[in-house]
Amino acid sequence: MSAHDPGLADGRANPGGAAVADLRAMDGEQALAVLLFRDSFAGPEGAARIRALFAAAMGPAGGAEAFETWSALLRALTRHARRPLVRHGLGCLCVGADEAALAQILRLAARGQREDAMLCLSLLMPGDRLMLAMGDAETAGRAVMRAARWHRGTMPDAPSRRLH
Repeated sequence: MSAHDPGLADGRANPGGAAVADLRAMDGEQALAVLLFRDSFAGPEGAARIRALFAAAMGPAGGAEAFETWSALLRALTRHARRPLVRHGLGCLCVGADEAALAQILRLAARGQREDAMLCLSLLMPGDRLMLAMGDAETAGRAVMRAARWHRGTMPDAPSRRLH
């Protein structure tokens, strides 16, 4: 479900699409997590971009493993979410609540802050699914961190991140 179709089955607005941040204000790891989340729903082209990024950052075998873990996490989130997850469009600069939550979950999990990551994850999925998803969140979070470091090393220095 995209933010442009944010309704729930009962007609209420889905809170997961509420804009809570600006992509330009996020650090590289969190912004990449949001973009990967969006790309996960962009069909074969999106999957190819994710696969290529992980392969470039970690080599063919490591990239394939990272892609599989990322895919497993997204399958768990979409199949067992408390409500339909919402994402903004690929080119949108807003960051929705679900996108921001996932970015934070991955960051916390990758850094070994398991309890905090599980608390955030419990906003998206029920408690009986948390432990199963946490292993993938930890591995996927480390892969996103590594890909963000690789990507940062391939790009020229960015201008100031100052918004105003």
